[in-house]
Amino acid sequence: MGRVYLVGAGPGDEGLITVRGLHLLQSCDAVVYDRLSSEQLLAEVKEGCHKIYVGKQAGYHSKTQEEINRILIECAGRYETVVRLKGGDSFVFGRGGEEIEALMQQEIPFEVIPGVTSAVAVPECAGIPVTHRGVSRSFHVITGHTNTAQGQPACDYPVLAKTEGTLVFLMGLSHLGEIVRGLVAAGKEEKTKAAVISEGTTAKQQTVRGTLADIEQKVRESAVISPAVIVVGETAGFEFLYRENGVSNDGKKKEKRVGITATPMLYQKLETGFREAGMQTVPVCTMEVKAAAQLGKLSEELQRLEQYQWILFTSSNGVTVFFDTLKREQVDIRKLGHLKFAVIGSGTGDKLKEYGIYADFIPSNYTVPVLAREFSKKVEEGERVLIPRAAQGSLELTEVLRQNGIAYTDLAVYDVSGRLTEYANCLEELDYLLFASASGVKAFFTGISERQITLPEKLEIACIGEVTKSELEEKFHGAGIVADVPNVQGLIEAVAEYEQKSRGESNDTHEKVTCK
Repeated sequence: MGRVYLVGAGPGDEGLITVRGLHLLQSCDAVVYDRLSSEQLLAEVKEGCHKIYVGKQAGYHSKTQEEINRILIECAGRYETVVRLKGGDSFVFGRGGEEIEALMQQEIPFEVIPGVTSAVAVPECAGIPVTHRGVSRSFHVITGHTNTAQGQPACDYPVLAKTEGTLVFLMGLSHLGEIVRGLVAAGKEEKTKAAVISEGTTAKQQTVRGTLADIEQKVRESAVISPAVIVVGETAGFEFLYRENGVSNDGKKKEKRVGITATPMLYQKLETGFREAGMQTVPVCTMEVKAAAQLGKLSEELQRLEQYQWILFTSSNGVTVFFDTLKREQVDIRKLGHLKFAVIGSGTGDKLKEYGIYADFIPSNYTVPVLAREFSKKVEEGERVLIPRAAQGSLELTEVLRQNGIAYTDLAVYDVSGRLTEYANCLEELDYLLFASASGVKAFFTGISERQITLPEKLEIACIGEVTKSELEEKFHGAGIVADVPNVQGLIEAVAEYEQKSRGESNDTHEKVTCK
């Protein structure tokens, strides 16, 4: 029997999860998550972790609460460590108590890891303190969900209207009108300060301020979306945000925002690098590596490695899939002793080093044509090459090898697919859009076409490598920024250099709307 951990993910910004919660997420065997869980947090799970989505949102429930309870019980029977990842804190309108009751009935071990609640964090990141000396000595958290036969929030407005302190309504955006009218009808003055913070602490945070008399109209005009926190009380008039040149900056240095299409593993590397460069990253399209038709053939070839003298990797994903298969098939790593390894570039070479192997060959330029040409000269007569790579692998590589009389086995062992994240709906808030692969370009533009999303003209497009550049030229207008060195660091440096030059030519600034 496994153990279930109810982990509060925090209000949205992945940096606001607790250290304990993050550690459990990184080591768990299964994670059951809802829609308020950050995409970046899901990228933290280890390879092979079973991810189960049970999200809820207004008007649509992926799973009922009873189904979620059953899933947790089943996961505890199959996995040693199960994380139930919930937005905010599990015990603040998160129905964590109901899930624990279900676990207790089955005598399943559990532990609760507290989370930062949006009731305090979201107003705080908008510059609103829920308490302030001389203004508000208390705060009260109320659910804005419906719980009446009339489909309205079950709020005791006469009591709330007379209550001193700050009122914080969670999950109540769709009922903002009823809440405002209920408070005013019960005696709350129309001039009382009010604020609505949409998608707080994330890159899409938007704050609308007003009073009970006009907040509903202002929210309607601003077209904010859920999840949102409603704050009513005099502290809603505060805006404790650092301002530079008249621009609110949420207390931090202004950061340009980079939208990224990449696998979770690559996204983490890019996020770290751009953070050091003073930029903020947003995952707009998540790429997923999946097994391809010839993965089973790779398992067979691993049993006869003595036939090969070279293994050629054209991507980091290929390296990962190769060694994962090696482990799964229980092939003794000493069988690799006679082999030489070739990689397309330094990034793939670095991934190979993680397995204790240094590449015997890296081309002078990290492109397929140069790799094919230079590698063909490296292979001696009679040597055979194994190439485990993507299903979309370039035909130019194998054609050059064939022309040079080199024997090879080309295996499509993995495929890459992508899906747009919720951040794809706020492309206008980005400064750069970055692509790390041609498959990412295809997935992204297919996705925005299906959703009828238009790219803002101000977006600067950046990419890695000639293949990705060519795909962008076919799908779009090409890329204004192409990394001279086609690896993660080269891409980060290319964008940072472009940004530095842009700052020298323009004084334009972009307001940062996230709490990081």
